[in-house]
Amino acid sequence: MTAVQSIADYHFLKLNEELLQDPYPFYKQLRDSGPVCRESDYGVHLVGTLDAIREVNRQPEVFSSILVANAPYVELPCPLDAIVEYRAANPYSDKILSNDPPDHTRHRRLVNRFFTTKRVREIEPRIRQMANEIIDTFIDDGEVEFVTGFAHMLPRLVVGELIGLPEADQAQFRKFFEDRLAVMARLAEQPLEGLQERMRNQGGLTEDVFLREYFVEAIESRRKTPRGDIMSELANATFEDGAQVPLESVVSMISLLYSAGGDANTPELMTNSMLALLDRPELEQALRADASLAKGFVEEVLRYDTPVPGVFRVALEDTSVAGVPVAKGEIVMVVYGAANHDESYFSDPESFRMGREYSHPHLGFGIGAHFCPGAPLARLEGQVAVQEVLRRMINIRRADDRPVPYVPSVIQRIPIRLRLQFDTAV
Repeated sequence: MTAVQSIADYHFLKLNEELLQDPYPFYKQLRDSGPVCRESDYGVHLVGTLDAIREVNRQPEVFSSILVANAPYVELPCPLDAIVEYRAANPYSDKILSNDPPDHTRHRRLVNRFFTTKRVREIEPRIRQMANEIIDTFIDDGEVEFVTGFAHMLPRLVVGELIGLPEADQAQFRKFFEDRLAVMARLAEQPLEGLQERMRNQGGLTEDVFLREYFVEAIESRRKTPRGDIMSELANATFEDGAQVPLESVVSMISLLYSAGGDANTPELMTNSMLALLDRPELEQALRADASLAKGFVEEVLRYDTPVPGVFRVALEDTSVAGVPVAKGEIVMVVYGAANHDESYFSDPESFRMGREYSHPHLGFGIGAHFCPGAPLARLEGQVAVQEVLRRMINIRRADDRPVPYVPSVIQRIPIRLRLQFDTAV
């Protein structure tokens, strides 16, 4: 990259290989340039300090999550007010991730109980068993493509079992999502120029339709005959006022739990953890000597190499962030990856320090109303993955010296592939 003079020179939202490999100089300049900077390509307000992000996330009634993932790349098909009204009237619209209070709040309360630390800890032995069953499939080969062969597989198996996906159907689901990952990998091999347009034009059955068609029938069945799983609990749940949760809302929530539980945060956390170990052999040695250190290690991975480095919000009215005016309809991006290196809260933030003492929680799972409900599960899966991989594999190394290719995204930080070689532990 040529000499950078301003935030605009990075063209952050346009994506380039150098930024995908190392976004941290950009994050530093974003914080140094002010808590809020407007980039020039799409007019998005980039928010990069922890204080300013807290200001945004304290006001979900002003900064809507309705375009959380795809702004500003997808043109709005109609005025913002019409989108908000349509989403509110659509029975299958997302109830959690891209929803806003008060409707978001009443649905979020329904799923929070499934991912308490206590409830998650009760299934730790099963998670550990699944991790080893996956390792069994490649341990004799001495190599594995870690992203698809482990990091995506374990969380999807775990969440599938939790929600009540029959083992016989797991293969069907795995095939669908493996095909989707393969499409993303092929796209990522192509030049970044025009990437968003190519992604929009991909044909075939969408994830939303695929999951909806399956879960409508499954949830109707569980309303008649509950089976003691999350799907059964939600199928027969009621809101605080006693009203039964509509079938469409249950389908939307279960679809999100399965999709996000398998894709959002956890595969990124596992893969970025492996990269951290490959780059820092002294940490691997420490973790092999004391497996309990995995908890602090995972927290530092979440801070240092944030799995979801940012999400988008849209202003529903004229407002401001840190004194910077934001007009109705303008897009704001809260850049968690930058805030997690905020010198005001994290001492020596560019150093990876396992067991770091935090003066403020990191934003590895977001903050505020949309803090990831599955955070306890993702944390535990990350810890188990590190412990079991190191227990069964030694002399872990990259299969080649080429830079790992990253998924071309500003809201997801994970390599497309990470091929490893290893020796089997005695």
